[in-house]
Formats: sequence, structure tokens, C-alpha cells
Amino acid sequence: MIGRIVGKSVGEIAFRQNYKEDVKIGEILIADDKEKNAIFFLRVIDIQYGQEGADKWGIKTAGDMLLLDERNEEYDLREKERRLFKICICKPLGYVQNGKFYKPKTLPSHFCAVRRATGQDYKFLEKYMGDIEIGKLRSGEKEIDVKVGIKGELIPYHIGIFATTGMGKSNLMRVFAASAMKLGKYGILIVDPHGEYYEGSVGNKGLKHHPMAKDRLIVYSPHAEYGINKLVISAYEISVSDLEDVFTFSEAQKEALYALQSKFGRRWLVELHERSVAELSEIFERRIQDITFSVLKRRADRIMKSEVIHIDESVSTTEQIIKDLHSGKVVLVDTSGLYEYEELLISVVLARKILNKNKNLFRNKDEFKKIPPVLITVEEAQRVLHNGIFAQIAREGRKFKVGLCAITQQPKLIKEELLSQFNTFFILGLADEGDRNILKSSAKQDISKLEKEIQTLEVGEALITYPGAPFAIPVKIHWYDDYIKSIENENKKNEMLNESIDEGFY
Repeated sequence: MIGRIVGKSVGEIAFRQNYKEDVKIGEILIADDKEKNAIFFLRVIDIQYGQEGADKWGIKTAGDMLLLDERNEEYDLREKERRLFKICICKPLGYVQNGKFYKPKTLPSHFCAVRRATGQDYKFLEKYMGDIEIGKLRSGEKEIDVKVGIKGELIPYHIGIFATTGMGKSNLMRVFAASAMKLGKYGILIVDPHGEYYEGSVGNKGLKHHPMAKDRLIVYSPHAEYGINKLVISAYEISVSDLEDVFTFSEAQKEALYALQSKFGRRWLVELHERSVAELSEIFERRIQDITFSVLKRRADRIMKSEVIHIDESVSTTEQIIKDLHSGKVVLVDTSGLYEYEELLISVVLARKILNKNKNLFRNKDEFKKIPPVLITVEEAQRVLHNGIFAQIAREGRKFKVGLCAITQQPKLIKEELLSQFNTFFILGLADEGDRNILKSSAKQDISKLEKEIQTLEVGEALITYPGAPFAIPVKIHWYDDYIKSIENENKKNEMLNESIDEGFY
């Protein structure tokens, strides 16, 4: 027992903590209510000092101690364990009665004993945990031996990963991909602008070290040294709307672009690149100014010089990438070393093609049922999640089994209307108050009182919120290297088990 409840309300409970106990912000504790035959779950949101005696007793005592400090004498504080204590302020999460979890609609009994939770207390959580494993349940700084994961069926309902630099976003994404590779039944597209997912970083392993990488990881890259699959996009696949997601155009330039697309169809970008300004002006009977074509032509020439863009209509890897995703593979598209506009253009084209492919399959219900949910990851999502294809997927992707995973340090730069479309949040450490506030208003669980916990999250610690969860789940995310080692050990055990079975016996 670490304390006893002393008061407050259904929305906030306080308990007096034993002097010798050390309770941390974010810990989930149990109020054992013998009278109601129930256990109440309490999340510590604040800790305050408390003392018995007159109001100014503590101030006077501190003054006496300071005086003795100057004389290098010890102060004898009598009955310290009784007179000094801490008050823990808790957010009630709910209670379990007869094996069923209920929202916090009632209070535990007066002076109810408070203790730390055991693994058995969390048994009810198992039905809320999904197949994509992320880590272990966390109580404050302590890891509980209860697996935490999200359901793959939530993928089309969009995922947000929010954290300040260095708090573990990349490790979380690698663990997520590793878990998906272990299952082999969800398509995950990762566009990697920093080249950190495949090889890993200094001292840390990458996705290529996953024991199932050979069968369930497909890598596309413009760099020959990878020696895997060459990343190529045909100029004929690029639409005007794709460029609008990447570049800023004036109204006159937009009109000219759509006039080109209307005139030349899929060849519009190639025609803009190959024809002179004079030829283009003559074709459009000088209705469009030469200076407009000059600016657009320079932009087109820059795009066509990219090592990823090919002028041949038949040369492209987008269709194969979609096939890989529909086969339940993790597809890693390496864009390291490319310009930012190239990386964005690749992401935009792939996202549009994936959504359109799934829309077409949606017309055939039997075919549509066969394809798995597909998740498209977007690094630094605040750059693109405002309009265009990514905003379209955020609004309607769930109907067509296409989800977004928006990774960002600055959720406050994403429109609140779009952020509300994301059902699953992974909240790691966030230093900025504005970022925390926008998440509080958009999360699918009430995290309004978890400000201090979010502020004090350590590297690799997170809160997960999603519809249907009993409360915001605290998690210690697996360290990627350790997680793939556990998968490898599990595979070895299964192989040994299969070898030990004498088939001849049957």
C-alpha cells in the first residue's frame, strides 16, 4: 500500500502518499475498493507537498533548519514520517468490476487503499490491444510486462506521430514497420528522405537487418549502390495537380498548366519540356504570355533533369510498388540525396496513384476485399498536409483502405480540421505548448490533464490514443534492435518446435 484516498471528485482524486514511497508523474495506480469489489485505475497527474500542523509550521521549521545550517548543527525533526507527506492528484481512468471495464462514473470508497498495479490488474486491456506491436505498457518510468499494439484495421483511419527532435520518432516507425513485416498482411509505404531506415544509423540497425526482410521488405532507390530496385517515375504519370502540391504557382501559371494538360493530355509535361517558348505561344495563339511559358518551362526542365523522372511512358516503378503494397509488403522508397522537390513529387505521385488504384478496385467488391489496408508515411507532414492529395486522403482514404501516417514535430502547423481526421495519435515528448494544445483538442481520448506527463516523457516513451481504447495508453516503445532480435529468437524457437515434431508418427 502506498497511500489512502483523501478526497476530491469523479474528475480528480487525491490521495495521501506514504512518506517513504516514491511516486512519479504518469504512474497508473490502483485504488482497491473492497466495499464495491472493484479496482479503480488512477493516473498521477500532479504531486504536491503536504504537512500536518499549523499553516506556518513548515515555514518556521525551514527557518529553524537554516539557522542551524549556519552553525553546522543538525535539526532533529520528530515524527517526520507522520508529519510530512505528499498529496498525489490523479485523473480517474475508470474501474474494473466483475471483469468488465467501466468509465469513471462513480467514486471509490472513503480512505480507499492505493497500491501499484500488477500485470493481472491489466488483464482487461488485452482485448483493446492490436496485432501491430509497438512496445510494453508503461506506468510512470516503469515498464509493465503487458504488450501494447494497435489494430491493423485502424490503418485507413490515419495515424499521427508527434515528437520533438530526438524523442524517438524514427525508432517508433522502424518498430511499426518491423511488426508489420512480421505479420505480412498490411502494406506500408515509407518514403525515406534521410536514408536512415534501410541501413540504420551509427550503432543502430535498419530494416534490412529484420529476419524477414528478404521476403517482406522491398526497397526502391535511385542510387545504384543499393543494388535492389531502381526507382523511376514516368513524366507521363505526373499531373498538374501533383505539381501544385509541390510548387507555388500564380493564377496565370495555373491556367497555362491546365491549358497544356487539356491540349496534350498525359504528354503535357514532355511537350512543355521539349518545345520552345515561341512554339508554345504559337500553339496557344498567344493567349498565354511568353513570360508565363518561360517560367513554367524552366520548372519543367528542372524536373526532367531529375535522375528519377524518365521520358519514356513505359518506364516506371509505380505499378510494381502498388502491387508490392497490395501483397502486404513494407515498401521503402529511398529519396536520400535528392532535392526536396524531388522527394515531395515522388510522394505525391505515389500517393495519388495508390488512392486512384484503390478507388478503381472499390468498384469490384470481391477484388477490393482481397487487398490489405495500405499506410502511406509522410515525414515532416506539416509541409504537405494542407491541401492536395494528402488532404484528400485524410478526408476520404478510409473508405478505400488508404491511410496516412503523418510524422511531424509541429502539429500546430496542421489545420485542426485535418488533424481531427486522424484517429490514432502517438504522442512522444513535445516541448512546445502550442503543439500540446492542438493535440489535446484533437485526440480521441481526453488528455487535457496530461500536460505534465507529456512534458516529462523520456526518449522512447509515448501516449497512444485511438477510438475504443479505455484511456490514453502509456507505452515504452521497443528499442528496434532488441525487438528484431526477439523476432529472430521467436522464429528459431518455432523452427525447433517444427523440427521436433515427428511427421511419421501421424
